[in-house]
Amino acid sequence: MSAYAEWRYDEYRQVGKDYGQPEEAEAYDKSHAQFRDVDAENRQLLELLELSSSARIADFGCGTGAFAVRAADQCESVVAVDVSEAMLRQARERSEAAGTSNIEFQRSGYLDFAADEESLDAATSSFSLHHLPDFWKSQALVRINRALKPGGLFFLRDVVYRDSGEISLVNGFVEKQAELGGEFLREDALGHFREEFSTYDWIMKGLLEKGGFEVESQNWEHPVVATYLCRRL
Repeated sequence: MSAYAEWRYDEYRQVGKDYGQPEEAEAYDKSHAQFRDVDAENRQLLELLELSSSARIADFGCGTGAFAVRAADQCESVVAVDVSEAMLRQARERSEAAGTSNIEFQRSGYLDFAADEESLDAATSSFSLHHLPDFWKSQALVRINRALKPGGLFFLRDVVYRDSGEISLVNGFVEKQAELGGEFLREDALGHFREEFSTYDWIMKGLLEKGGFEVESQNWEHPVVATYLCRRL
């Protein structure tokens, strides 16, 4: 039992968009396709990670399994983690349609996923860590770090605030979402900033370093979307 088991944050209580609802899980790919090229993101991520055919990788907040299924073609095994059974159902269906058999699906979160220490070659998290308040982000990153082999890679993509001009950048993002997807994407963006737990870039970097990572590179994909490629020290 973990030291904070009795007071651990409840990741299964949905904050913001409720992806525990089947209709939200079913609409996820279509709605995100309005402002993201997920296939291109996943292809570029695998090129960045340069994983061997013997690699074991975990995808936290795997959603509908787009990255997990693509990674399964390249790696020995994939652990696909999500708190939403509705999302995992979509991911399993995607895996079955692709004929993959080397994905382990876990209904769990950052704070209770099952993985032996130093058992993973790499881990990824895209647009998911913001569901945790900052203290619990820190605990999640420590757990991911322990699950990675020394020198293992962790890739993080999420909505992050820049250190200045953040209010105008958020307003610009909301307006852009409205242009791309109308009221649906506008309300989705507003809900994120009202209810979820995106944090500042300087805080995110500090949490990663405190968690035992070296940030090897950072990229701003959008004024409020950052990526971090990290290595376990």
